[in-house]
Amino acid sequence: MTNFIALYRGETIGSAKIIAVSADADLVADFAARMLHRQEETEGDPVIHSLDAGRQQALRLITEEAKHEE
Repeated sequence: MTNFIALYRGETIGSAKIIAVSADADLVADFAARMLHRQEETEGDPVIHSLDAGRQQALRLITEEAKHEE
């Protein structure tokens, strides 16, 4: 499975234009690890909390996958 990251820029999300895309394994792993360590407030909404838990698990898996590829 290919993992990649993209960088967009714009006044709003809807008007943003893509600036760069990378599938570089080190860059993707670093980004995933950084996102994994971010703390976001999701306790107030059980649906958002569930989505965040899934996102955290996906980031963990991507980070672990990158470690095994080294």
